[in-house]
Amino acid sequence: MENITQIQNHLTPDYQALACEKIAAELKSFKGGKPEKLVSTFAAAQVTHFCEESPIFAEVVYKTRRTLSDCCAEVLKGTREFASDIDVYRGIVRSYFPNADVKFLMDIEINGAAPSEDEMSRLPEKPKRSEMKTVPAKATPVPAPKPALQETIQLSLF
Repeated sequence: MENITQIQNHLTPDYQALACEKIAAELKSFKGGKPEKLVSTFAAAQVTHFCEESPIFAEVVYKTRRTLSDCCAEVLKGTREFASDIDVYRGIVRSYFPNADVKFLMDIEINGAAPSEDEMSRLPEKPKRSEMKTVPAKATPVPAPKPALQETIQLSLF
């Protein structure tokens, strides 16, 4: 019985290792503009992390012909000076799974005592007009219709 399992494991490619190697190689040979280069290391780390967590995600990354350079270009397409974290995560995941979405769950841990009365009554410091930057409004993407059969792959962000 052990021999059959060993043979099956030997015949099944280790997509998690292969995908991680693919992403590492693509990061070394990265091609893209300055904005894409700025997110390339972060994107590579996230894709690698997702591949380590999910064999399904890893198999898709390994078999996808698009490169990390293509992924970063897709993530930043249409952005100007700003992209939110969730938009970057969403773009990374959708680069490989076009019908996927990313949802965040945030845990806030309150450590220590509540702020003092002085701290709560203090007014915020306002930045000078010259230091303020405007953020362009971004169109809300239209969600894709849900397929009849749906599978959820749960990955964690770090």
